[in-house]
Amino acid sequence: MARLRSPFDPATVGSATSVAVIGLGRFGTALALELMAHGTEVLGIDSDADAVQDLNGRLTAVVAGDATKPELIEQLGLADFDRVVVAIGSDVTASILTTSQLLRVGVKQVWAKAVDERHALILQQLGVQHVVRPEADMGRRVAHMVRGALAEFIEVEPGYAAVLLEAPLDLLGVPLRELGLQVKHGVGIGAVKREGSWILSTIELRFERGDLLLVHGPTGKVEAFATMAAKSRERA
Repeated sequence: MARLRSPFDPATVGSATSVAVIGLGRFGTALALELMAHGTEVLGIDSDADAVQDLNGRLTAVVAGDATKPELIEQLGLADFDRVVVAIGSDVTASILTTSQLLRVGVKQVWAKAVDERHALILQQLGVQHVVRPEADMGRRVAHMVRGALAEFIEVEPGYAAVLLEAPLDLLGVPLRELGLQVKHGVGIGAVKREGSWILSTIELRFERGDLLLVHGPTGKVEAFATMAAKSRERA
């Protein structure tokens, strides 16, 4: 079958500025639109013609088709994309078949959504570099925020996190170099948000009331630091 003419600029296909998203349900649609909002060219693919029609004109290109079929993957030239996201939801078989076809044609980076641990394990065994579990990941994120006094929680990888929290009151006005946070608490400060603007941390930075701190380190350490910060505010 003849390969379809690419709607993308040949200079950008295969770079991180172009992504194919297979599966245009809630997760895939949100992902595709967010990528578009940040200047990424997005090819959306779904077997549901209505889902494709809804996104017509909102993505760089949309195609109705069955991505489990190797013919479609070859026609669309998905092997030329550096990033292909398999965002297929409840149909685990379709997800696995599609992912397998993408890996077979040599897609450089495949990201795939998993609906549960068994699905994730199969995707990892196939050789998927990036397996995401939106509901599980969000559940863990919210759990950490509920447990502590965090404005935001991001797990960089298992066991290491970055969090946003309000500056502890008993640390205000002291240069960062004198606080010894890495030695005393095992955490680092990446930046401070003050009056709507971000300030990169330096050894001379002094925290002010109302500052939001970007704190990073082992998950247990940053949670302990967040608890200490909350107690500091309660004592005030």
